[in-house]
Amino acid sequence: MSNILIAGNPDYGLAQALNQQWKESDVRDMTFKSRSFSNTDLTSVHEQKEFAKLSLEHEVTILISCMWGYEQVKLAERIAKQWIEHKHTGYLIVLGSSADTPVKGSAWSYPVEKKALRAYCRQLSQISAGENEYKFKVTYLSPGNMHTPKQDEKMPTMRKLNTEYVASLLEWLVTQPSDINISELTLDKIV
Repeated sequence: MSNILIAGNPDYGLAQALNQQWKESDVRDMTFKSRSFSNTDLTSVHEQKEFAKLSLEHEVTILISCMWGYEQVKLAERIAKQWIEHKHTGYLIVLGSSADTPVKGSAWSYPVEKKALRAYCRQLSQISAGENEYKFKVTYLSPGNMHTPKQDEKMPTMRKLNTEYVASLLEWLVTQPSDINISELTLDKIV
């Protein structure tokens, strides 16, 4: 059985699509943590440390970070440190944003956070691919805007990815051979 820990609300966005697609599976046990679902504020240092410990206590084989705010780099770092320290074998999938690729003159820090997240995940992929004892997989997935009530209200005319499609892509990722790591994927809606 796969124990899956998801940083996200099972009633909203991508975490909701994952919950709907995967809850019928008898080979998966899913736990969700988020501010709006379980009163877990993953921007808090204490909560991040507890979340990382939870991944070990539940013997998590797949951890998906769907949180869209800030502090994702710190959360990924805390998880990686726990996994390295305990020689945990698992799969960390971190959702960034395709906003991490363009360079614009702006004071908006969101793209900068996502660039740092991408760089950190690349670094973790290199560590886990090296000749050492760290054998966890890391994928940085950077989707463009997705259909959620908040995004649809904020940007009604922008092209958006379907959350169910992105959830099916995550399904594809977790079914890849155990000796293959897909380090990074970027996708945007074009039509």
